[in-house]
Amino acid sequence: MVPALRAPLHTTAPNAESKRKRAARLRRNANLAQRDVKQRLFEMSRPDPVLGHQLTAEGEALWKNSELAKLILSKGEVWGVEEDRRGRLVSVEPKEHPDDATVDAEAAIGGPRRLNFGLDADARRTLFQSLPRVMVEDRILDSPNINSLHSEGIEAVAAEQNELEAEQERSVETLSRILDLRNASGKGIQVENTRRIIAHFGARDDGRGIDTGSPEVQAAVFTYRIRNLVEHLQGARHDNSNRRAMRKLVHKRARILRYLKSTDPVRYQDFLPRIGVEARAVEGEIVVPGKPKVKRI
Repeated sequence: MVPALRAPLHTTAPNAESKRKRAARLRRNANLAQRDVKQRLFEMSRPDPVLGHQLTAEGEALWKNSELAKLILSKGEVWGVEEDRRGRLVSVEPKEHPDDATVDAEAAIGGPRRLNFGLDADARRTLFQSLPRVMVEDRILDSPNINSLHSEGIEAVAAEQNELEAEQERSVETLSRILDLRNASGKGIQVENTRRIIAHFGARDDGRGIDTGSPEVQAAVFTYRIRNLVEHLQGARHDNSNRRAMRKLVHKRARILRYLKSTDPVRYQDFLPRIGVEARAVEGEIVVPGKPKVKRI
C-alpha cells in the first residue's frame, strides 16, 4: 500500500504576527512616542498664563515693545526712586512715553508735569490759568480805589494788582505741589494709569468719543492689574487674598479675549501684541500656578 500524502505541518502559531504587521506596529509606536515628545515640548514652551508671554528674552521683548508697557507709569518712575534688593533707594531714569509731547505742552500752561487725581488738560487750564486770573480781577473790582480818578488811586490799584498777582503765584505753586503725581500713593498711580489706558485703548476709530467698555479696554486694564499684583506678590508671598484676586483676573482676561476672538478674529490677532500677550496664554485650558515653594537650606 502506498501511504496517503499528508499536509505539511505549520510550526507558526495562528496568532503570530507577520513581518509586515510587526513593522507597522513598530512604526505606529514610534510615531506615538514622537508625538508625545512633541506634545511635551509644546507644553513646556507654553507661555506663562499670568504674564501672558514666555519667560524668555523674546517674551520679555514682546512685553516691553507693547503699547501697554510704553503707556503705563511705574511707581519708581513717578517717584524717581525705587528700592533695590538690599533695601537701598536708587534713582530711576524715566522712560519715553507716547504722550510726552502732549504732557510737555500741557505743563507749559502751568502746574506740575503730571497731575494727580485723574485731572485732565481742561482741569489744568481752569486751575492754573483761568482761576488765578479771575481771582485777581474779582478782588481788584472790590478794591475801594477802583473808582478813583486820581493818580494816587490808580497807582494804588496797580500796586494792589501786583500784590494780588504775586499772591496768586504763590497759591499756584502750593497747588502744584499738592496736585503733583509724584506725591501720589500707589493707588493714585494706579488710577492715573487706568485713565491713560482707557483714553488710549478706548478711542473709537470714527472719532465718536471713548468706548470705556470695549473688550480692548477691559483686557488692557486686566493685564495692568495682573502685573501690578505679580509685582506685589513677589515681596508678599503669603498674601493669599491678592493671589486669589490675581487668578480671577487672569480668567476674566481670558474670557474677554476669547469673546473678542469669536466676534472679530482679525481684531483679536491685531490686539494681542498691543498688550504683550501671546495667544496660547489665553486659549485652551488655563492653569494658574499656586504659591511658589521656598527651598529650605
